[in-house]
Amino acid sequence: MSGWSWSPRQAMLQMCYQPASEAPPPPPIYGNPLPPPGPIPGPISNNGTTPAYYNPPPPSVPHLTGHQVPGGPPPMAASTRARGMPPGGQQIPAPAPAPAPAPAPTTATNSRKRKSDVAPDNTQEDLFPTDVPDIDSDDERLESLGGETCNSIRRKIRNWIDSGAQKVGEFQKTIGVSSKAYGSFMNRTGTWDGEGTDTFAKAHRFFKKRELQGLPLKANKPKKAKTAASAKATEEFLDVSNVDPLPGEADGTVPVYDTCNEIRKKIRPVLAKDGITQAAFIRALNKNLPEGKSVSAANLRYFMGRKGVRDGNTNITFYAAYVFFEKKRLQAGKPKTKFRVDMENAWGPKGFDIEHGANQQYTCFAGEEPIMDKYGKIDFVQRF
Repeated sequence: MSGWSWSPRQAMLQMCYQPASEAPPPPPIYGNPLPPPGPIPGPISNNGTTPAYYNPPPPSVPHLTGHQVPGGPPPMAASTRARGMPPGGQQIPAPAPAPAPAPAPTTATNSRKRKSDVAPDNTQEDLFPTDVPDIDSDDERLESLGGETCNSIRRKIRNWIDSGAQKVGEFQKTIGVSSKAYGSFMNRTGTWDGEGTDTFAKAHRFFKKRELQGLPLKANKPKKAKTAASAKATEEFLDVSNVDPLPGEADGTVPVYDTCNEIRKKIRPVLAKDGITQAAFIRALNKNLPEGKSVSAANLRYFMGRKGVRDGNTNITFYAAYVFFEKKRLQAGKPKTKFRVDMENAWGPKGFDIEHGANQQYTCFAGEEPIMDKYGKIDFVQRF
């Protein structure tokens, strides 16, 4: 047969040729199952086509954009379509983020104020509470004086009034006495002077009852913080060093032209000023006294506890306070008052008597009686 040739190589190629099957591809495999048992097909020896190897699908990685298992559904195409919008459908709104929890209200638990600064002062509810045990007016304990005297009751009354617990009229109404009876008792000075008065008995029962009930005997005044400005103002008020010494100041013989009552009236508002203590006032008085003389706290208390035009005139407080207030007058450039001029006319160049006390005895003729005027001068008048 002409035109045909045969060779062993061509015969082997024809024998090994396997046409591709027209069967449809196998269904997609999900979950990456293990490969089927059996030997893995390898390349066919002496085959000129591309060797065939078993290449399993890559492992599935969840939540990886664009990942697709071979033969699986196509990945979602990246587009500007809103999240949750299916193809051809309406937009599915994205879930709203959960609202942030509201911050818990903060409470001021670390206040820097001290309790004593925040606590209110005594009020009427504190001084006269309604939830205290009642004590009958016939209780025997109210009659016991203990160590009380007329002077101690007077001190308690003054402390009660001066603290602002009640006004004088309110206190008189509370204990049930008249203003005349109250004034008569308070103007006395003896230890037991006024023992038989209604004011002494009723005031004693009033304070004794409060003691048994555990109630305060005076109102607590608020303590004000001492500032540099207030301290400076106090120092300036008590300083009279820029005033020239008064005549006789060096040896303590300055003529006094004031009464004891008038000096006490001037001292009280000074001690009531904010920032001025009794000790500071005493130091200011002592600066005007000659060496060897000084005012003590006991001197000041005794003088302030007296009452009368001449009562306390021999006390060193009377003299020292007069010198201080006279310098304050000169420092302020104020003129002499009419009472001051009248005192000069009444007492002359020597001034008020500071040597003989109020209990001085006088010798007079029969039918005469010593009478003291408002300037403290003693005159003898006929009784008939």
